[in-house]
Amino acid sequence: MAPLGPPMDDPMIPPAPPRPRPLPARVRSLFVAAFGLALCACAPLPGIVAQSSAPAPGPAPVLVPLDGVLAQADAVGSGAGAVAPVEARASRLRARAAALRSE
Repeated sequence: MAPLGPPMDDPMIPPAPPRPRPLPARVRSLFVAAFGLALCACAPLPGIVAQSSAPAPGPAPVLVPLDGVLAQADAVGSGAGAVAPVEARASRLRARAAALRSE
């Protein structure tokens, strides 16, 4: 049976030129990032001087003496009244968990 086409090593047929390979995804993304950065660098800057020349804030706030606040903190004490219910509930939950484990 005869070959269907010319042999590949025929000197009269030049080899096909190599096709260009597409850029890898990393190179493409770097190119897009660099292009975006260059595009943003060409944008005009906002009026920084106009924004920074805002008028000074109003008068200073009136300071209140701390004596009343400190007296209230001393009246509360260590907060044992607020902690006791939480500790009681925690101990009940621990006892219930121990009972469930022992079943």
